[in-house]
Parts: sequence; C-alpha cells; structure tokens
Amino acid sequence: TNPKCMLLLENMAGQKNSVGSRFEDIRRILDKISHIDKVGVCLDTCHLYAAGYDVKTKEGIENTLNDFDSVIGLKMLKVVHLNDSVGELGSHLDRHEHIGMGQIGKEGFKNFINQRSIRNLPMIIETPEDERGDYARDLAVLRSLYESGDQ
Repeated sequence: TNPKCMLLLENMAGQKNSVGSRFEDIRRILDKISHIDKVGVCLDTCHLYAAGYDVKTKEGIENTLNDFDSVIGLKMLKVVHLNDSVGELGSHLDRHEHIGMGQIGKEGFKNFINQRSIRNLPMIIETPEDERGDYARDLAVLRSLYESGDQ
C-alpha cells in the first residue's frame, strides 16, 4: 500500500438508497475503520445543499461547519468539491450546476469560499461543461468572489 495515499469519503445528496447524506452516517463509517490516519472526508457543496445543509447563508454555513466539526471533526476535512445545485435546499437531487447559476448562487459561494475554517483547503470545481460554460468560466466566477486577507 502507498503510505501517502488517502481514502476520502464524500457526502451524498440523500438520493434513494444512499448512505452518507448526514454527517452521522459518515461518522458511523469512520468509526468502523481501523487505520483512520489513511482516511479523510470530501464535502461536496451541491450534495450538502441537496441533503438539507444550508451552505448559502453565512449563518447556515457556520452552522453546517460547526455540525460537521462536532460530529466528524474539521481535521478530517481534506478537500471540497465546488458546484452549485439545480435542486432546492433538501431536495435530495444530485444535479450539479455552474457556480452562481443554481440555488446556492454567487452570494452563497462568496460566503462559502471565504469561510475562515475552510478557505485554505483544496477546492475542486466539479461543474458541467456545456454551452453555458466550462471550468474556466466557473474558476473566473470563484476568483471574483474570493476575498484576500484574513476573514
């Protein structure tokens, strides 16, 4: 086994027959793993929103991350997938949208990516590539929302 390789568990949107849409689900999985130092968590913004976690407002983001910290621990969070959500809050719909074109919106992403506890984590754009845009477009939007300095 590669000592530098890490398995990341990603949260789910809560679609039928899935496990991992609630932080408690992920915690139960982590509790069964003997080599926990080789495991981390990836949070997906669309999945969070679809599962009912408000990652749109500053208060909602703080509550979501505080909940994650109390159930799993922020030290376990290794990466974030950034994508907007086609579905409404709590819809359980796993449909990624371009940054700012979905239910989370530009203001939501501005709040999210500038949140102090996660702003230094690797963030991966995971959006569609279609006639409305591509990764370069989404990266440009995110860069315009990023606030330099201490938040």
